[in-house]
Amino acid sequence: MEAILESLGLWGATKDDRTPENDEILKQLGGGSQLMVVNCFPPCPEPDLTLGMPPHSDYGFLTLLLQDDVEGLQIQYKGEWITVEPMHNSFVVNIGDHLEIFSNGRYKSVLHRVFVNPAKLRLSVALLHSLPFGYMVRPSPKLIDDANPRRYKDTDFATFLHYIST
Repeated sequence: MEAILESLGLWGATKDDRTPENDEILKQLGGGSQLMVVNCFPPCPEPDLTLGMPPHSDYGFLTLLLQDDVEGLQIQYKGEWITVEPMHNSFVVNIGDHLEIFSNGRYKSVLHRVFVNPAKLRLSVALLHSLPFGYMVRPSPKLIDDANPRRYKDTDFATFLHYIST
């Protein structure tokens, strides 16, 4: 997160360059929710008739995904679905909706889905890192100006849960 804040111009190499707002985000992430989701996608002889996971973006700040060597993860890029080739001993890092909001759109949440394999079982472990349940996420004021107007409303996890339940 420090590297992401630095890439946004919000975190410097010295303590003098750091703001209380960013110290607060790091503190909240440290005390926020970390969720581990283990997915098992059994082989399907007719994969065109099913989808392992429908298109979605991740709600929180960052998701670290560890996947096995079986293809299945796809991301949407310029309206096309692109298969992410699994790399041994590596993580896929997905930007979540909260980071898109906090960065005022400089980082984009990744729309992704999972398809099933006709012959092989696929396993993945997703580690979702989010802010605490009641924390209000808003664009960083330092990333809003005349050239970059505010693009997102404030939100929190409770609002999100209400939205998806309706």
